[in-house]
Amino acid sequence: MESMGERFGAAVRRLRESKGWSQERLAGHAELNRSYMGEIERATAMPSLATAAKLAQALEVSLSELISHCEAPVTG
Repeated sequence: MESMGERFGAAVRRLRESKGWSQERLAGHAELNRSYMGEIERATAMPSLATAAKLAQALEVSLSELISHCEAPVTG
């Protein structure tokens, strides 16, 4: 089972790649360090809510949409 950090990192990576952006470009748009972007995507760092909001804004999605990409699927 994936952790929240792994799902969040994967969601950021998918959204970034859908724009054809490098980690460096996303980091620039979100005013973050490029190496920190890599840590987020690899789930070795968990961003604060404020940083998640910066990422959402840079990716042109709402924070709630970004978070919804990380929710674990509901099993019945």
